[in-house]
Amino acid sequence: MPGANELGVAGACVVLVACGSSGLDTRPDLSGGDTANAAVAIDGIDPDWSLPDEETVVTLTGHGFSGDVTVDFGRSTVSATRLDDATIVVTAPAAGVETTVDVVVHSDAGEATREDGFTWAEEEPIDTGGADTGDTGDTSGLGKVGGLIQFQLVQIACPDCLGYTSNLQVVATAGYHAPTAKSWTDWLPSKGTCEMNPSPSAAATTFLDAGRSMWLEYGPDDHPTVSVELSETDGIFVADGLVADDFVRTAGYRVEVEGGSDVPEFSVSEAFYTPDSISSLTPTEMLYTTTRTAWAAQIKKSKADFTWSSNGSNDGFAIVIDAYNPSNLNPLGELFCYDGDSGSLRVPSGYLSGWPTGSLLVIGMYRYSVGSFERPDNASTVESVVTFGVLGTGVLAN
Repeated sequence: MPGANELGVAGACVVLVACGSSGLDTRPDLSGGDTANAAVAIDGIDPDWSLPDEETVVTLTGHGFSGDVTVDFGRSTVSATRLDDATIVVTAPAAGVETTVDVVVHSDAGEATREDGFTWAEEEPIDTGGADTGDTGDTSGLGKVGGLIQFQLVQIACPDCLGYTSNLQVVATAGYHAPTAKSWTDWLPSKGTCEMNPSPSAAATTFLDAGRSMWLEYGPDDHPTVSVELSETDGIFVADGLVADDFVRTAGYRVEVEGGSDVPEFSVSEAFYTPDSISSLTPTEMLYTTTRTAWAAQIKKSKADFTWSSNGSNDGFAIVIDAYNPSNLNPLGELFCYDGDSGSLRVPSGYLSGWPTGSLLVIGMYRYSVGSFERPDNASTVESVVTFGVLGTGVLAN
């Protein structure tokens, strides 16, 4: 299972992404982004804009600026004057056009990226930091992605088989970042297809200061029935160790953000919706609950069929199969199949044939809802991926 400060996308495993062997891998791991724990980090860029036809002296602050330091403004690389390990001065080149680029610092200690860190424009971009309401009238993020919320409940048939202490895992994570053209769900295969060993990529690795806490709430504004508090670490909000009642099925949740120096306080009603639970799963043997009875489901290489009760109201359904060598438990790979919530899925012939007969399988079945809402401070889109999953076991058969 991933560490606390990770963001990813569910489908195979959870909300934000494909799953790992635990069935709860919220990949990709964003904890290696531009944070205080990184070897190199960018904390500030001043100024962070220039007129298109002018060169501009820029001061960057952070840490890890050791040795020979260079800075990339998009595709242009310039040498930096190092004042100390926390401060460098560079001259940003003239771009000739209005545009925004990533800023990358390279030093002997490594590198750090500030996505969309520098802008060339005819007028100074609006600074949205510090507002109280979050509604600034700024639309600089329109059409781009500026954050992610993932909320996941997974029921584990045999916790002892997979190294869990409980048969239920409920986790929420969130993060807000500079607007980007990338999406957290770009990696998802099209419906009706499978992908072997998917490699989800993060839409952002640098997160903004949106305060120390945020809340996912269900019920009346003044007295919510459910209030899940997420605490911030390195720009990523996390709440784990939640209980089943925190994840209300087929419900609209309100998002409340405390606000910080980069993202002001805001509240959005019915920001995302949770999917329904899953029932009537087959093969039923994958749901056996003890180490003595688990691994009984025979998953055939040429005809791997899965069924479940469909309510027809959700965005999609994912089946994720992680295979392990029965002799030494070394991982053999992962298969991620994505389709509509039709109630049945057959893994296409050929996908499972590369694994040896008798391979131990960890099988995840996930119903999830993918949505989005507008971030009030800059009109960017905050994506949401919410998943209800069941994790079982099986063995690969001819």
